[in-house]
Amino acid sequence: MKRRILGITAIRSEYFFQRPIFEAIRQHPDLNLELIVTGAHLSPLHGYTIKEVETDGFPVRARIDCLLYSDRDASRLKGAALQLSSLIPIVDTLRPDWLLVPADREEAITMALCGAYMNIATAHYSAGDRVVGNVDDTVRQAVSRLSHLLLTTSEDSRQRLIRAGEEEWRVHNVGHAGLDRIRTTPQLSSEKLAEALGVSQIEKSYVVVVQHSISSEVDQASFQMRETLEAIVQLKIPAFVSYPNSDPGSQQIVRVIEEFAQHSYIRVFRSIPDIPFVNLLRRASALVGNSSMGVLEAPFLRLPVINVGRRQTARFHDANIFFVDHDRHRIAAQLRDILENDEVRRRAQNCSNPFGDGHTGERVAHLLAVTPMGSSLLNKDLTY
Repeated sequence: MKRRILGITAIRSEYFFQRPIFEAIRQHPDLNLELIVTGAHLSPLHGYTIKEVETDGFPVRARIDCLLYSDRDASRLKGAALQLSSLIPIVDTLRPDWLLVPADREEAITMALCGAYMNIATAHYSAGDRVVGNVDDTVRQAVSRLSHLLLTTSEDSRQRLIRAGEEEWRVHNVGHAGLDRIRTTPQLSSEKLAEALGVSQIEKSYVVVVQHSISSEVDQASFQMRETLEAIVQLKIPAFVSYPNSDPGSQQIVRVIEEFAQHSYIRVFRSIPDIPFVNLLRRASALVGNSSMGVLEAPFLRLPVINVGRRQTARFHDANIFFVDHDRHRIAAQLRDILENDEVRRRAQNCSNPFGDGHTGERVAHLLAVTPMGSSLLNKDLTY
């Protein structure tokens, strides 16, 4: 009998790195996949990206509309409460063999709580990463404690969980599935890429900007986004700017982004479809902002990254990343260095890639298929 896997997805960035895992599960002869779609996927402001899930043909068992349009921190928690209250009867009815929970957001903690209280095996993907200064970090660690199988993106994260007392047999370094996404995304010519994005041309040199708020600095989100875009204006370099995620502070960021859309060389997108987005990254001179993509996926592309501010600073990373404060002049100086300094570019081109080989989905599906079920799996213990 096939093992039934219930996954959850709530936002475009997380879906894009989970999709190779979902596909590997769908292709596995001993597994059956169903999805719950929630959060920003159901928001027109964020591109109503459930359309991508549906286009990919994954079976959507339920939708949970819980995103509150607010920049208040309490609203995110209220949204999580709404999500949990809707999730409980769905999980209770389905009673799958595995719950698959991603990373560090609301959907991870709500799903993991269902697994813990209903005695359903829970696999936590992207467990063990260290990200100081954002509530996501503590959520990630809590989800790992609630989960029964811990799947990490690097050996660094695997060892951190073991040091924290997790039983070693539960913790597996499977790599980052975002690399599967890059490996399998078809190449587009510059003409096809321009057509897909609705722009007249793709310049030889440009940057991609993805910047989110941080939970401990929500009141500074507007200033922080402005400093980044002012640096772009200083250099007048073409930039493809994507809307942020749905966290508190995102509305401030969106308002600033729209102000700068008046510049002809700043192109703004609510959401960029996956194939054009990966191809944008392949050709980019740099990624600017604070997305985890700069840490986890950019090394695979040897892409220079300017990480602005505290988000991601404590995270395990490689030499392609340059950390800069929220200061337009420092951001512009670092970007100029990347564009003009051969030695700086070589630093990124020669970086290693500690996050896998682009076959993470297959590893996750295999572990879900062969891990022994039963009381040994469900009854967790600590090693100290």
